Amino acid sequence: MASSDIFTLGLGLTPPWRVVDQRLETDYQPHELHLAVAADPGARFPCPTCGRLCKPHDWKELSWRHLNFFQHACIIEARVPRTDCPEHGVLRIAVPWARPDSGFTLLFEQAALALMREMPVAAAARIIGVTDQRLWRILRYYVGRAIERLDLSGVEAIALDETAAKRGHSYVTVFIDLDAAERPVLFVT
Repeated sequence: MASSDIFTLGLGLTPPWRVVDQRLETDYQPHELHLAVAADPGARFPCPTCGRLCKPHDWKELSWRHLNFFQHACIIEARVPRTDCPEHGVLRIAVPWARPDSGFTLLFEQAALALMREMPVAAAARIIGVTDQRLWRILRYYVGRAIERLDLSGVEAIALDETAAKRGHSYVTVFIDLDAAERPVLFVT
């Protein structure tokens, strides 16, 4: 089995995507492993709006930070097409390994969220090797999605409590649903 096939399996890529090249950049500290991902020639891609398989209109080189490969930072690079849908026009597709415009793979974001659940964002950023602002953007995105799905239509009675988180003027306010036996917390700020 070729090393590119191993990387393709390790990343969980499915056709038409596959790893076609890899290189280790030793000029950086930590070293960076760059994995080039490409689509099979002649592949058609789903329109982001309707899902209809369309031919590519053009391509753009994009990159995403992935989980470390041993001690090396891992970067995925790919030419990503825009589809030419007869109904919706020319639109950039979403790749299966990352959210649009995130700069991180989904697995990287999952690991970052797991760390941020257990420690301060600044500490997680030091461990992962990215700025805390980039981790805050990931956290805001997923918290925003969770809030959008939150259905408060059945809430009839709430309570709130505020406590000091640290010395000084840092407070934590917790809102709970008084009628909920399980998972009563509605919001924390």
